[in-house]
Amino acid sequence: SAMVGAEYFKVKTDYMQVYGKNAPTDDIPTVNASTVFAAGSNTSNASEYRIISSMGRLAYDYDGRILINAVYRLDGTSILAQGNRTGFFPGASAGWNMHQEEFFKKSVLSKYITTFKPRISYGENGNIAGLGRYQVQGVYNVQTSYNGLAGYLNTSPVNKNLAWETSKTTGAGLDLGILNNRITVLLDYYDRRTSNLLTNLLLPSYVGFPNITMNLGTLQNKGFEVAIQS
Repeated sequence: SAMVGAEYFKVKTDYMQVYGKNAPTDDIPTVNASTVFAAGSNTSNASEYRIISSMGRLAYDYDGRILINAVYRLDGTSILAQGNRTGFFPGASAGWNMHQEEFFKKSVLSKYITTFKPRISYGENGNIAGLGRYQVQGVYNVQTSYNGLAGYLNTSPVNKNLAWETSKTTGAGLDLGILNNRITVLLDYYDRRTSNLLTNLLLPSYVGFPNITMNLGTLQNKGFEVAIQS
């Protein structure tokens, strides 16, 4: 069986605030009834974020004995700069219902073991959570301290090298069913390695910026799990 899909996601935000006071009556709820407008309280902003994705899955079942799955996801985001916007994240898994094989059914083990299924898997995931919509372009704020005149100040550095944080997970396991599945045992080993970690670094004061987000380092998380049910 096969499945292919696509997704388009867009968020557009427009915000405006106008603040006034000393209206002659509370019966007029609009700001134009105000006689005094508070300085510094009138503001507006706009931002936009988009991500377009495609995904697919291919599943193969051979006589209920051999099970193979392959998946992929391709993401493109407006958050990252040109050249780093696209991330490709594949995955695959395979399982073998050995208890369905004739040689296993004829063996002595079949009297005690009802289910015997070894399996392996590999998959990749991408992450850009926490990044601002325009963080790679730098952040600019308006300043009014130049003899009462407005100017703008770069408060966050341009950072076009930001890329997807990627987690790669390898797994192997075994499903056991004992005494007509009255007891089930699940054995799992996993090794997850996350690279290009999105890390917020504090910068020295003489740089002029308080911090910067960068792709740095690798984190590994691995272990072995056993689950028994009866």
